[in-house]
Amino acid sequence: MNTVNSTAKTDRGWYRWYYRLMDLCLLAGILVILDLTFSIGPTLYEANGGLPGWYIVAGYILIFFAFFVTPVLILGRFMRDEYAEQLFHRTSDIMIYVAVAVPFLVFAAATVVFIITAAPEAPYPFSLFMDEITVWSAMAQAFKYYCLLFVLIFQFLRFKDSR
Repeated sequence: MNTVNSTAKTDRGWYRWYYRLMDLCLLAGILVILDLTFSIGPTLYEANGGLPGWYIVAGYILIFFAFFVTPVLILGRFMRDEYAEQLFHRTSDIMIYVAVAVPFLVFAAATVVFIITAAPEAPYPFSLFMDEITVWSAMAQAFKYYCLLFVLIFQFLRFKDSR
């Protein structure tokens, strides 16, 4: 009987860690997006031309949570309780729609803007997609946005359920 109770306690511990790690991954994802959006890094250069040590350490921590812990949480079924498993499936359902709809919407919007402007090159927001893209860079970008979007949707559904 002791082994059953100790196993149950261990399992409950994983479940608590799962939600706390998801919270940290959400925070890390938001901070990474804010840093990329507002280009904070280039404004922090010191006199010697390098970035401050705290910024580099914070960056490593954020990258670790956003791009290494998040995939473990997505794949780590052993860490999820029944509610987290339900949230996982609901999030996966939404991710399927997003994976199909977003490329179509971006292509449709770019086509409409290109037809309206008749410019020889794509206008600004769509010119971002015209850079030379390798298979590896495309996979890296898809991985990055998939992980961040998964955590955002998971946490949004969790928040919505708590209300």
